[in-house]
Amino acid sequence: MNIVPFSKISLTYPKYTTMSTTKSGRRIGLWLDHNKAHFIDLSKGLVIVETVYSDKESELRYKGESANGTLLGNNRATNNENHVHNREREIMHEYYRVLIDRLKNYDDIYLFGPTSAKDELYNKLSSDKHFADKTINVASADQLTENQMVANVKKFFNV
Repeated sequence: MNIVPFSKISLTYPKYTTMSTTKSGRRIGLWLDHNKAHFIDLSKGLVIVETVYSDKESELRYKGESANGTLLGNNRATNNENHVHNREREIMHEYYRVLIDRLKNYDDIYLFGPTSAKDELYNKLSSDKHFADKTINVASADQLTENQMVANVKKFFNV
């Protein structure tokens, strides 16, 4: 599986999504899980969807590893569970940092998705002073197509 770094962002501009900008400020919906995030921006007169990918890998194994240990000769020598956990935490911290930096320009934020990633991001946003005066809403959602995500965000913001 090829992992696309979160520095690569794909943009789509659907033709059917033109609308007027409202006075309520910059609004964005963010569908996310631990592997990718879709930003649905409603504040520029038309809907802009951007996708950011994390570097998280489902199972990271190096040559000679089985389960949580490394093979040294014929014996399983070390337990690298702590190393794997720390690396995953570092990757997720960087992923959330990229998302937080992108969200700083918005006044109304709607987080939704199928995993606990939305709650983890909400906790990070709540503890960040830049988001003290911003409206942040969180909701559960299934795996959605891009059109369903746009419809969900429009419905939430009454557009």
